[in-house]
Amino acid sequence: MKNVVVYSIVMLGLLVSSGIFGQSVQVKIGVRDSLKSEILKENRNILIHLPHDYYSATKSYPVLFQLDGDDELLFETVAVVNRLVHREEIIPEMIVVAIENTNRSRDMWPTNTKYNPKPNVAGSEAFLEFIEKELMPYIGDKYRINEERILCGQSLSALFTIYAFLAKPQLFDSYIASSGAFPGCEEYIKELSQKAFQQKDQFTGRTIFITNGQKDELDPDGQMNRGVIDFSNMLEEHLGNSVKYQYQTYENLGHVPFYSLYDGLKFVFESTGKE
Repeated sequence: MKNVVVYSIVMLGLLVSSGIFGQSVQVKIGVRDSLKSEILKENRNILIHLPHDYYSATKSYPVLFQLDGDDELLFETVAVVNRLVHREEIIPEMIVVAIENTNRSRDMWPTNTKYNPKPNVAGSEAFLEFIEKELMPYIGDKYRINEERILCGQSLSALFTIYAFLAKPQLFDSYIASSGAFPGCEEYIKELSQKAFQQKDQFTGRTIFITNGQKDELDPDGQMNRGVIDFSNMLEEHLGNSVKYQYQTYENLGHVPFYSLYDGLKFVFESTGKE
């Protein structure tokens, strides 16, 4: 373990009861931690949010692994989770593990394409191995977790999320991909899907939720949207009711629709009856 520090958001506001303007309020939302990856040959930083009753309770919790982790995304993720837990009582309290990027393009691309920065590097296989063999055991050793694991990605990390669903479907219980698409690697995903779907049993009980915005500035001609529709048809044809699946498009939203995580978590727990 490397340099665990308190991670907080500082909010400035008007304290009506005291009449003091501009007093800062520190809200602790998690801790920053890091671990040495022998697989990736580098240190990887993570941001961890624990449920508010974690230290006073004895129960174990699901884990939401959030890709593209940073302070802003952690804050947004915790806000969505807390609303669904405490206001709407739809999902259980959970631990959030946000994985910070070091080389996003390397980690998220499952194959080389014309869109990869040069030199072309596709490192999704190694990054998924890091999550499985180093990060998950590390979190399991430090925190009280149950067997429920959710992976969430957006944009390029949504591509990785779908790749993980196909490459190691049993590694996570549920997959949420916001602005999921396959730019430049449609054939690769098609071939990987056809191969993976031959082993139908490994997908049984999995949940996958993919979103796109109809006004996505990165998809002006709708090509990426059509690619996900083709993937949806293939999934339905080969897996049928073995998985819980939904493809959600938002008519008036653009890239990485902001309802994605909220709707995705609702779908995960409402469609499966999980608590």
